Order: sequence, then C-alpha cells, then structure tokens
Amino acid sequence: MRFNLSEYNWPLIIMIAAVSATMSYVGDILGKKIGKKRISLLGLRPRYTSTVITIFTGIAVALLTLAVAGYSSDSVKMAIFGPNIMARQMTALTNEVRSRQSELDEMTLDLIAAQNELSSVRYEKRTVEAEVALLKNETEWLKDGLAEMKEGRVIVFQGEMLAQTSIESGENGYDLDGAVQRLIALSDEYLEKKMTDLAGVDAEDAPTVVVADEMRKNVADALKDAAGRKVLRLTAPSNVVLGQPLEGVLSMFESRLIYKEGETLVRERVSGVARHEDGANILYTMLKRINRSAVSKGILPDPFSGTVGNLDSLDFYDMVDKIVVFGEALKAAEITITAAADIYTEGPVKVKIEVGPDEEAQGGE
Repeated sequence: MRFNLSEYNWPLIIMIAAVSATMSYVGDILGKKIGKKRISLLGLRPRYTSTVITIFTGIAVALLTLAVAGYSSDSVKMAIFGPNIMARQMTALTNEVRSRQSELDEMTLDLIAAQNELSSVRYEKRTVEAEVALLKNETEWLKDGLAEMKEGRVIVFQGEMLAQTSIESGENGYDLDGAVQRLIALSDEYLEKKMTDLAGVDAEDAPTVVVADEMRKNVADALKDAAGRKVLRLTAPSNVVLGQPLEGVLSMFESRLIYKEGETLVRERVSGVARHEDGANILYTMLKRINRSAVSKGILPDPFSGTVGNLDSLDFYDMVDKIVVFGEALKAAEITITAAADIYTEGPVKVKIEVGPDEEAQGGE
C-alpha cells in the first residue's frame, strides 16, 4: 500500500515536532542553569542532578507528545490508550461481517430458488398457453365443422378411412397405378354406400375421389428401394360435405402376417352366467382385449374409430345367447375366439367365436 505525502497528517506532525523542540530547549536551559549554579537535589552531585533533570525532561517531552497527539486525533488516542478496545471492536466487526455474509449467502440461495420457481412458472405458463392455443384450434375446427353441417350434409369426416389395399412386388416392381385405381374404386363404392344411407340424397351425387400427383410420386419414390408386401391407405384430409371435391391422402405401411387362420386369439372360462347383460359384458371385454393385443402386435387400427375390425350385432348376440344357455344348463362355459382367416398388418381382424362346455369344469365334477 502506498501513501501520498498529501495524505499525511502534517499539522499533527508539525505540532509534535514543535512541542518536542520546545521541551528539549527548556530542558537544556534548565540543565545549564542548574549546572552553573551547582544545585544539588536529594544529596546528588550537581552533574548527576543535571542528568536527572535531563531524563525527566525527556520523559516530560514524551508524555506531552503523547498528550498532544491523543488530544489532536481520536485515532491516535485509541491506538495508544485503547488497543484492547480496538481489538475487541475488530473482533465484533469481523463477527458481524461474517453474520452479514451468512445472511447474504442465504438471501442468494433464496434468490436462486425464487428464480428457479419463476422459470418453472414461466414454463408452466408457456405450456398452458400452448394448450389454450390447441384448444382454440380445436374449437375453430369444431366451429368450421358445425358451419359445414349447417350449410350441407357432412359425407366424410377428417381422418376417416376411405379404402385400403395391399400391394406386392412383381417382376416389374410394384404396380402403384393399379393399386391407386383399386383404392379409388373402393372409395367410390364406400361413398356411394354412405350416400345411400343418407335420406334424401342421391348416390350419384357422391364426390369423386382423386389422388394428387405429388402424393403418387412420394409413394412411388418410397417403393423404389422397398421389398415385400405393403399396404396403401386412402383417408379424408378434412370434413367433406355434399358437393365438395375429395382429394384423398395416400399413405403407405409395411404389411406382414400377424395371425394365421385358426390361431387362438383369446380363450376364457366363465361360470354362473345367467343374464344376457353379463354375457354381453364378458364377450365385449374379450373383443376389447383382442383389439388392444392386435394393435400392440402391429395391426393398423381404423384412424377414425381406433378399432381393428367389427362384428355383426346379430352374430354378437347369438354368441351371448349361447353363453347364457351354457351358463344356465352347465353352470360353466368356455369361450374361444380364433382368427377366421390369415390376418395381415392392414387387417381387418375377422374372428370366429365358439362357445362350448367347460371340459375341465365338467371333468372336475
């Protein structure tokens, strides 16, 4: 650490020098006079008396210097007369600084926690805003759908599957054009059937399905390096009302054998089924299990309904009647559902339901 000359306490230094010089001068004069007059104190020789006076003069100079310095500066007074006090004050100040530092550290941690919480709140806010925006979009979509329904009859809903067909590689590769023509023909049949089901609507007014050249090209490019069995699907890009054109969305998927004909899909033993409601619940639960299992194994569900197949309601309740009959007569029955044919990735899952006596239960009796 360096000090400039201007930083020194020059008035105090000059004062101390002046006082010291004055006392030294006075002591010198007294010593000379006492020496000349040969004054003796306490029986001492004059020369020793002069020495004693000189010593006391020096002591007086030192004490007076300290007194002047202490009177002129509180810092000097504290340094000279109260070093222990200063040490205690320094210790107290050090402890206080440490305490303040601990409080500062705690406040820093609280600040970091508050910043993290603020970041979390901001993230949740953005998430909620995104969800709100999604809900707004869905609301707008529903409004558009309602407006379309008011203006005309909705023939096809967004994402509804119009048709699907399988395609395999031959000597000349995949016949994409033939597959697309099949899809369009199947879509036309599907739409004509839906139009027939609508009262007051002529089937001939069904929209004509077309596939954009760009979609054909994308699928053709994907098939260049492909091999094996594939499945093509045609779906509706949006809600289509009567009188609107329909440009289908063409998609391609891998196709492989999932279930062989006659393969058991699910088997369950039931007992004590005496009500049709209970039988229907049992059979419905088994079909739902098949649906989940089929989707998990790779069968493509209907994009609109989420199912992989359907069962005629008459066949369904015929099986329910059999379950109840066996439940009333034999108290126990075995329900077996098998694949009615080879089932590939594209589905649908066609099943065969058999209801018979529970042989294990009968044998146990």
